[in-house]
Amino acid sequence: MEVPSGSIRKSGGEPGKGNALTRRAHELLAAEPQGGGLPLYFAGNIEGGDLMAAAVDVIVTDGFTGNVALKTLEGAMRFAASELRTALTSTRAARLGAALQRRGLRELSHRLEPESYGGAALLGMGGTVVIAHGASTARAVTAACELAANLTRGDITERVKERIGVTEPRRPTHFLRRDRER
Repeated sequence: MEVPSGSIRKSGGEPGKGNALTRRAHELLAAEPQGGGLPLYFAGNIEGGDLMAAAVDVIVTDGFTGNVALKTLEGAMRFAASELRTALTSTRAARLGAALQRRGLRELSHRLEPESYGGAALLGMGGTVVIAHGASTARAVTAACELAANLTRGDITERVKERIGVTEPRRPTHFLRRDRER
C-alpha cells in the first residue's frame, strides 16, 4: 500500500525490542499479509512521544503496557491542565490574556477531554467491543455507546477480517490452555 510521503514518519526501526510476544507481533505485522489479506502500512515500534503526535493511526499493544501508557498520559494531562490554569489565573495580565484566548482555550479543552471520546475499539474479539475507563462518567459512557454504534454501522469487524485475511474461525490463541491427562 502506498503511503503519501511525509504523512507518517517511520519512528520505530527496532524490531528486536521487547519480550517474545512483542517481537513476534512486530514480525507478523511487518510481514506480507497471508490468506488474501489486504496490505497495510506498518510503521514499526513507536516512541512514547509519538502517542499524542498522530504519528500513526493505530497502536498495537498488550493490555498492561497500554494501560500504563494511558494512565501516564492521563496523569500528565491533569498536571499540565492544573499548571496552565494556575499560570492563566496568577496575575491580572494573565487573566486578561486568558479572557482574550477563551475560545481557543475552550476548543483545546474539548479536544483533550477524555469524556468526549468515551472509549476505544478493542479489536480481535469477534464482534464490536468498545472498552471504556472504569471511572467513566455518564457523558463518557454515552460517547462510548455512540462509538460502538458507529463501529457497528461501519461493519468494522468484517472490514478488519477482510483487511487481515481471516477466512475461517480459529481457536483463540491468547489463552494458554493445556489439556490435562488424568
